[in-house]
Amino acid sequence: MPTETRRLVVKPHAPRRTVLVWAGTLIGAVLCLAATFEAGRMLAGYSAISAERERLALDAEVRTLGAKLREAESRLATTEVARRVDHEAETQVEKSLAELQARLGEATQELAFYRSVVSPSDGILGMRVQRLRVQPALAPRHYRVRLVLVQAARQDAITAASADFTVDGLQGGHAASLPLSEIGTSSRVLNFSFRYFQELETEIELPADFVPQNVQIEVRPAKGASPIRAAYPWKIETT
Repeated sequence: MPTETRRLVVKPHAPRRTVLVWAGTLIGAVLCLAATFEAGRMLAGYSAISAERERLALDAEVRTLGAKLREAESRLATTEVARRVDHEAETQVEKSLAELQARLGEATQELAFYRSVVSPSDGILGMRVQRLRVQPALAPRHYRVRLVLVQAARQDAITAASADFTVDGLQGGHAASLPLSEIGTSSRVLNFSFRYFQELETEIELPADFVPQNVQIEVRPAKGASPIRAAYPWKIETT
C-alpha cells in the first residue's frame, strides 16, 4: 500500500509590512490624484499663485474704494452743515435787516415829529394837535387814546390847557356822539401844561352797539385863547 507524503509549507507572517505597503499604495494614489487635479487646473488656465494675487488685488481695491466712499460721505456731511449754516445766517441777516428797517421807519417818524416841533411846516406858531393814536386795551371794547400836542420851539412860555374829545359814529343805526365824560374809564377832562410838546393818554369804553367813525378833539387854553379843534378818522393801530 503506497505511503501518502504530505508537504508542510511555512509562510512568513509580517502584518506590519503589509500595512505599510497598503498605506504607501494609498498615499501614492492620493498624490497621483492631486497631481492630476492640479495639472488639470493648470491646463485649464488656473494657478493658485495667480488666484492669490488676484484676491490680494481685489482686497486692496475694496479698501481703496471704501476709503473713497468714507471721504465722499464726509464731504457730503460737511457740505450739508455748511448749507444749513449759510441758510441760518441768511435768515438772521434778513431778520436783522427787517428790524433795522423798522427802527429806521420809527426814527424817521420821530425826526419828522421833532422837526414839526422846532419849525412847523406851515410857519404858524402856537399850539396844535400833532397826532392821535387809538390802540386796543386789554378788556373788550376798551381802547387807549393817545393825543400829542405841540407848539413851536420858539414859544418860551409854559402853556396850560385842557383837552376833550368826542367819538362820533352810529348807535342802533343812528348817528351818535359820545363825549369823553361818558365813555372815559378814569379821566373826564385832560388837564396839562407844557412848553414844547405833551402826550396825553386815557382809556375809553364804547357801547357794544356803537360803531365809531371819527374823533373830534378840542383843546382849550387856560388863558382864554381860542380853542383848537381837530378831527381824525377812527383807526385802530395794533403797534
